Amino acid sequence: MFTPRILAALLSLLLLVPACSEEPPSTVTSDGAMDSDASELALLQARLENLQERAQRIRDTRDIKRLQRAYGYYLDEALWDELADLFTNNATVEYARDGLYRGKERIREYLYRLGDNRSGLRAGQLNEHFQLMPVITLSDDGMTARGRWRAVILAGQYQESALWGEGPYENEYVKEDGVWKISKLRWYQTIMVPYKGGWGLNEDVNQGIYVSPEFPPDEPQTDTFGSWPETFLPPFHFDNPVGRYVPADSANAESADEGESQ
Repeated sequence: MFTPRILAALLSLLLLVPACSEEPPSTVTSDGAMDSDASELALLQARLENLQERAQRIRDTRDIKRLQRAYGYYLDEALWDELADLFTNNATVEYARDGLYRGKERIREYLYRLGDNRSGLRAGQLNEHFQLMPVITLSDDGMTARGRWRAVILAGQYQESALWGEGPYENEYVKEDGVWKISKLRWYQTIMVPYKGGWGLNEDVNQGIYVSPEFPPDEPQTDTFGSWPETFLPPFHFDNPVGRYVPADSANAESADEGESQ
């Protein structure tokens, strides 16, 4: 959605376009200076192009968020075919410590393995995956993007088990024929522990291994980390939005500030 200020500016500029499209009587004065009307028109056209570009980037960010949230809802309900269709044909998936699976059809098969080779939830099964805290970074050309999310998971089977899960995603996206798709999905499992006692009294229930022993990955795990209570910080794909913090009393504060400004 556009902010009221952007909408107002766009409307004002678009109203000017028909009038501006008429051929100006003269673009150069007798002394060779650019006519003021032509200069103003060029400025307005530049502003319009800038607003159109910003509006497109807002739409792209919104569409990526919608894509990832749809992923979460399909995962909630074990709708594996709908989930697989969100990926590019050559996409990769790495889920916890299961290793890397490459290509849409391999991903589809992997997802079905996660769901015991059936689509949809069993009676009494809960599998909620909240997609939270998005940080979306678009490329300069607006054709690719990266996103960091956090999943909070409530899973279990009625009168049998209940689990808490949590962990961040570092994903990549590609725009194909005007449609955003997931090209790389990487989920880092922080915890998957029993509800009773939670993470304070329990180790990880599966050490981040789901189906890879029976369904080997195409490639090994790309980054090495263990399971709870071991901790691991997945690298951020984005820079600190306000720059690197340097304590005011640091002896190197002044030189560091100069380096950051270059």
